Amino acid sequence: MRFIGCKTLLLDNIKELIDRKAPNAQSLCDIFSGTSTVARYFKKWYEVTSNDLLYFSYVLQMATIWNDEVPKFEGLRSLGIEDPVDYFNDSSLADMECLDVEKRFFQNTYAPTGGRMYVNDENALRIDFARNTVNDWHKNGLINEKEYYYLVACIVEGIPFVSNISGTYGAFHKQWERRSFKKYEVFRLEVTTNGKENRCFNEDGVELLKHISGDVLYIDPPYNGRQYLPNYHVLETAAKYDFPKVKGVTAQREYENNKSDFCLKNKVLVAFEELIKNAKYKHIILSYSTDGLMTLDEIELIMKRYGKAETFEINRIPYRRYKSRSESNLNEELSELLVYIEKEV
Repeated sequence: MRFIGCKTLLLDNIKELIDRKAPNAQSLCDIFSGTSTVARYFKKWYEVTSNDLLYFSYVLQMATIWNDEVPKFEGLRSLGIEDPVDYFNDSSLADMECLDVEKRFFQNTYAPTGGRMYVNDENALRIDFARNTVNDWHKNGLINEKEYYYLVACIVEGIPFVSNISGTYGAFHKQWERRSFKKYEVFRLEVTTNGKENRCFNEDGVELLKHISGDVLYIDPPYNGRQYLPNYHVLETAAKYDFPKVKGVTAQREYENNKSDFCLKNKVLVAFEELIKNAKYKHIILSYSTDGLMTLDEIELIMKRYGKAETFEINRIPYRRYKSRSESNLNEELSELLVYIEKEV
């Protein structure tokens, strides 16, 4: 899934740092989990705790971190369904047209039927059919909690492949992009089995760290002023399927309670200091960007205030970003930072 700040390309760097600094660690916490890329990757080796304030992220975590295997869906066999992912992907439009019009939130809100172009009408109906069906199965006891979260996550993961956007859901294109014509399919997620007590949360990370502890804490907070929910509101609604009131051309849902202090220049330092102070983890790794709201000097000051100053280490991973096509910007170099410190716990 495309996601602002996704750390897929940094996984090897993070692992190298953990292997070098915490070779005996047994547990890892991904406190700003996002698409759960980091949590999923490290589940092979550690007992994982993951968290994010966004509900669609929590659903992805529950499906792949809390679940320790792909569910069996034995309760669906009474309906003649062996594999619900195949069931949804093989269902005909004629089957889906039976869905009551008032239950078609995606088609009535995000598709041309609703005056918007996030997805085409056919794909919107496929999403509506899958979400309504999963809710009905859960309500009627045909699937359990683990099966429910797995299927909702698979539905959410499939949406970006057919979305008419440039990367986020802050706006949709006025003309259909090529991917928009693809048939929407529920995406089959893989689940790593580690046999450990993995945990997932949908809470404010700063507050959560007052109540949990472990060996390695990985921190990947927002680094600029862009709040995440407005950019992923469509996925949030797909996960919750709560028929929210939306507003404006982009059909934004309310997100007052989902604003992160890490996106606010006047609050980010207080939030970061509170997080580091609360952390009951021996090994702390921060992933950040050199063009973030916090300066490296500010980060160093706070981390050394609560950790062992002599263990503080900065690892720079260069990358090139082009803000425009003008020659003046072609040579701009930015760096991703992996900052480490050991803390007394």
